[in-house]
Amino acid sequence: MSSEYEDPNVTAALTPSEVRAYQANIWKFYLHTFLLNFQLWYPIWIIYLQEERGLSLGQVTLVEVPHLLSIVLLQIPAAAIADRWGRRTSLALGALLSATGVTLFGLADTYQLILFSYLVWGVAFALMSGADSAFLYDSLKALGREDDYQRIYGGAWAVLSAASLAGTLIGAPVAAATSLSFPIVLSGAIAAFAVLAALTFTEPRPSHDEGRLPYREVMRESIRLAIHQPTVRYAILFFGILTIGGIAPIFFFQPFLVRHHIDLSQVGFWQTPTRVMGVVGALAAYRVVSRLGERGTFILLPVAMVGSYALLAGWDSVYAQVTFPVMNLAAVMGRPVVTDYLNRRVPTSQRATVLSLTNLTYCLILIPLAPIVGLIADKLGLAAAFWAGAVITLAGMMILPLWWRAMAKEELPAPEAVPAA
Repeated sequence: MSSEYEDPNVTAALTPSEVRAYQANIWKFYLHTFLLNFQLWYPIWIIYLQEERGLSLGQVTLVEVPHLLSIVLLQIPAAAIADRWGRRTSLALGALLSATGVTLFGLADTYQLILFSYLVWGVAFALMSGADSAFLYDSLKALGREDDYQRIYGGAWAVLSAASLAGTLIGAPVAAATSLSFPIVLSGAIAAFAVLAALTFTEPRPSHDEGRLPYREVMRESIRLAIHQPTVRYAILFFGILTIGGIAPIFFFQPFLVRHHIDLSQVGFWQTPTRVMGVVGALAAYRVVSRLGERGTFILLPVAMVGSYALLAGWDSVYAQVTFPVMNLAAVMGRPVVTDYLNRRVPTSQRATVLSLTNLTYCLILIPLAPIVGLIADKLGLAAAFWAGAVITLAGMMILPLWWRAMAKEELPAPEAVPAA
C-alpha cells in the first residue's frame, strides 16, 4: 500500500516496522471482508427456508427476531470487548462464530436448530460490528491518513459488495446442481479463512494521551456520549432509517423473483445488478459527499428509498426489480458516510462501542418492522408491503430537521481532546 498520503509528522513517531504493519492492515482488512462475504447462500437462502425447511414468508421474517434480539443484548458488551482488549481479538472471534453459524444454518433440519444458528450468527455480528470500522480508522489514524477513511472504507464495502456479487452469481447454479443446503455449508468453510486473516492484523497502539478505559467505563461513557451529544444521537437514528430501505432487498427480492416465475438457476443473475450497485455505491460515496455535501447526501439516500418502494408497489412487473439496485446503492453508500461522520466525533477509546450503536439501532428497527412487513406481505401481498416500507421510511425522515438544528449548534472538538477516564 502506497505511503504517499501519510503525514510525515505522524509516521516519524512510528518505527518502520509499525508503518509497514499498519499499511498492511488495509489490504488484510479487505481480504478479511472478502472472505466473510463471499457467501454462496446469498441468492437462495429465502428459497431454502421456504422450500427445504417449509417456512412461510412471515415465519422467515419472524425467525430473524431472536437473531436480532441477541445482537441488541450483546452489541454494547461485545463492542466494548474490542475497545478494551483489542479489535483484532473481537474480529477473529466474530469470524469464527460467523463460520460456525453459517454451517449450522445449512445443516439445521428443525426450526429450533435454525433459531440456534441465528443466535450464533447474532453473537458473531455483535463482535464484529463497530470493531471493523474502528480498526480501519485507527490504522489510518496511526499513519496520519484519517481523512482517507471514507474513501478506503468505501473501498472495503466495494470489496464486500463484489464478494457478495460473486457469491450470488455462483451460489444459485451450485444450488441447482447440488442442493439448497450444500452452498450454505460450503460458505461456512470459506468464512473460516477470515479467522486466519484477522489473526494477522496488527493492533494500532493507543496514543500517549489516550489509554484504554476499563471495560465498564467504556460502555458507560459510550452510552453517555450517544445520548447527550445530539449530532451523534441523530446520526445513529438516521442509520436506522436506512435500515428500513434494506428490508425489501433482504427479504422480498427472492420472493419477488419467484412470483414472476424466475427459474432457480437464474435468480442469482437477476440479483446481480443489485450487488453491482453496492460496489458502485461504496466507491462513489466520498465523491457524492464532495459534490452534494453531507446534508445533501443525507437527504438523497432516504428519498431514493421512498421512491423505490413506491415504484415497486405501483408496478407489478418483473422489470420493477430495477428499484432493488437503487435501494442497495443507498444503503451501502450510507455506511461509510455515517461512520465517517461519527468517527470525527468519537474518541478512540470508545470508537468501536459507539459505532456499534448504529447496528444496535438497525436491529431495534428490524425486530418489529421485519415481521410486520412480512405479515403484510403474507396477508395482503407484496405491493402492500412495499407501500408500508415507503410510508415508514418517509416518516423516519422527520428527524432530519432536528439533526440540522443540532449541527448548527455544534462546535466540533478534535476527538482526541475528549479526556480518558
